[in-house]
Amino acid sequence: MRKLTCSWSNEISIDSFLFHVVGVGKVSSSFAKSLARRCPGLRFGYVVSRDIDKSRSLALELGAEPKSYNDEFSLEGVILFGYSDSVLAEAPKIVGGKIGFDVVAVHFSGFHPSTIFPESWNPVSIHPNCAVASYDFDFAQKIFGVEGSKNGLKIAKLLLEKLGARYFEIRTDAKKVYHLAAVLTSNFPVAFLYLAKKLYSKLGIDEPLIRGILHSLLSSVTSNVLERELHEALTGPVKRGDWEVVGEEGRIFREHFPEYASIYHTVVLILNNLLDEARGKSER
Repeated sequence: MRKLTCSWSNEISIDSFLFHVVGVGKVSSSFAKSLARRCPGLRFGYVVSRDIDKSRSLALELGAEPKSYNDEFSLEGVILFGYSDSVLAEAPKIVGGKIGFDVVAVHFSGFHPSTIFPESWNPVSIHPNCAVASYDFDFAQKIFGVEGSKNGLKIAKLLLEKLGARYFEIRTDAKKVYHLAAVLTSNFPVAFLYLAKKLYSKLGIDEPLIRGILHSLLSSVTSNVLERELHEALTGPVKRGDWEVVGEEGRIFREHFPEYASIYHTVVLILNNLLDEARGKSER
């Protein structure tokens, strides 16, 4: 395998780097395949996984060479790590002896900062603000949070521009706060969808139609969020000040979900605070 060295001038071309995928996850696979589609001249070296079948499958699509961790190989260039959050810290132990001197180590964790990798790896984190549920996801127009070393950021920004994605920089010391915001946005609503599904099911509505209802409601909310201020995107009894409805539905919530009884009151309080803040800004 021919090794390529990189130049850290202002005129970096990603075509001068050799790319590798270490850890075949949904994000790393989708990212690599998206790069391959948008940059036909891009060269991939190795795809490394504990599951050699996964390595072979992705390597075939990328024109790369499949490897398991027990094989002999050396990683030079840009390394896309598809490790889970629980494994990232072990990367130096897993592949440290196979890392060259001229690398940029990319990971996709929203929780861990780039500094979970050694400084000598020119680390950078590239976190997609979207739910990646397949191994062939398109990142065009998606928004990424990036942070990392000077050289790592240069490469990250070039890659995202090639993908037609958008990005913003975050402070390394604020990475976990950033990730909490992402979790509140993308994960917590699913908990309420789960409860809503239970209520719809009790009404005798079948599963496919329930999914359609949930999607219809949630997609209309997200469209409103994109087009309006957050308080303007809110609809429903709290927004209208229909407190009798709010109170009665609170009673029904407690009846069906007694184990989560306090959640309803807390969420109503949060929504009311949102509206109070908006009113305060308007008065000022």
